Parts: sequence; C-alpha cells; structure tokens
Amino acid sequence: MHDYMQDYHVHTDFSEDSRTRMEAACQSAIARNVDEIAITDHCDFGPCDAHEEFPTEDYLAAIRNCREQFRGGLIIRAGIELGEPHLFPDQAAAVLSGYDFDVVLGSAHYAKGMQAAWHRAFFDQPLQDAYESYFRQVVDLAADGDFDVLAHLDLVKRDARKFGNVYDGPGPYADMIRAALTSLVERGKGIELNTSPLRHEQMEPCPSVEILRWYRELGGEILTLGSDAHTPDAVGSHLDAAKEMVKSVGFTRLAIFEHRSIGWKEI
Repeated sequence: MHDYMQDYHVHTDFSEDSRTRMEAACQSAIARNVDEIAITDHCDFGPCDAHEEFPTEDYLAAIRNCREQFRGGLIIRAGIELGEPHLFPDQAAAVLSGYDFDVVLGSAHYAKGMQAAWHRAFFDQPLQDAYESYFRQVVDLAADGDFDVLAHLDLVKRDARKFGNVYDGPGPYADMIRAALTSLVERGKGIELNTSPLRHEQMEPCPSVEILRWYRELGGEILTLGSDAHTPDAVGSHLDAAKEMVKSVGFTRLAIFEHRSIGWKEI
C-alpha cells in the first residue's frame, strides 16, 4: 500500500503544445503509482495563441473513454487550464458553462500589457521590470479570475532561468505575491506546487517553498501537486520531492476536486 499521489496538471494532444495521447498519459501515471490525475489542457485567448475553439465535446468523450479503460486503476479528473481568465471573462464563461469540469486551473502566461512572458525577447527589458509586470498580472488573476487553483504562481522564473537570466527570488516582489495569496485565501481558491522546473534541472518548483510558507501563514489550505507534463515520460515526475516540500511547510493534506467541489486526501 503506497501513499496517495496526485498529478493535477497534465496536458495531452488537446493542447496546442502537446502530442501526448490521453491514454498514454494515463498509462504513465499508473506506471509511476499516481492514484489520481487531472487532464488540464490549455484554453488560451492571448495574442500569441491559436484562438481555436476548445474541443470540449471531443475532450470530454476522451475523458469518458479513459475512465472506462482504466477503471479501478486510476482516478481521472476532467480539468482545463484557462489562460488569463480575468482578462477574458466572457470567453472563459462560454467554455465553462454547460460542461462538467472537475477542476479549473487559472494561469498567467502573459505579463501586464499582454507581453508573452515565455519568449526570450520578454527578458530583454530590465529584469526587475519584467518580473514586476508578470507579478502584477498574477495579482489581478488571483483577485478576479474564475478558476479553482492558481497554477505555477511564479512561472516567470522558470523561463528566465531557461534563457540564462538571474531571478532574484520572491523577496523584491513580496508585496505583490502576498497580495495575490491573500486574494486566493479570501476567495477560497488554491495554489499548486508545479514540478516542471525540477524536470528542467532547476533547483526549485513553482512556486518556491518560501511562497508556499507565505500562503500557509496567510491561512491558505487548498493545495494540489502537478507535473505540468506535456509528454508521457513527464507525467508524475518529481512528485515525491514535491510532497516532501509541502510537508516541510506544514501541509498534511492535498485538495482533490470533483464537479469543482473540494475534498481532501491526507499525505
């Protein structure tokens, strides 16, 4: 009997940036002793995105097929990752209305002013300006977006480091980050610990353990783990390390979602 493990951030070929079949993602989760996954494919509305209608019916049909195929071996949640839902409330509402999603991730991939924060050119400006503009977007997302869990809160550091830039930690941006965390707590929203930077040989996940501690100190309780996998081999990666990190901060349970209602699993 192994300890409970979840991966609540998995992408398949319903995302523009993944070619992973949903069945392959599920098989990888089972192979890594993951008990529960959320398939959270991208739905983005920004200027660099494809603007194709999210194929909700086909996606949910694939979820149903995988639930049948892997029944008894894996819990599969129907999720979606909305990019900047606070800036595109009508589009987000149209996707969410009438469909039975279990969990909705809210993400900031663009900084304030809709600068694409994952492009190398974004970091050509003074780095402090880049980081501040990203966290200003996170503050607005946390305050106004329709989602259940805020994904990879300090994602900007992952791409900054990927392009060889220095990220000076959360300290200089603490006021903005704490404002975002306060909004999450007041609104009953969660955060995830996203392990994707660890997969890229970076030293810390998104967010850092320090930010996790701030969230807990502010009264935050709703926490999920996610690999942000876009390939089968990434599903479930570094989740054991993530679990130890959240335990070190004092978390004793993870949030689970069904029909956008919260439950709990002890860790």
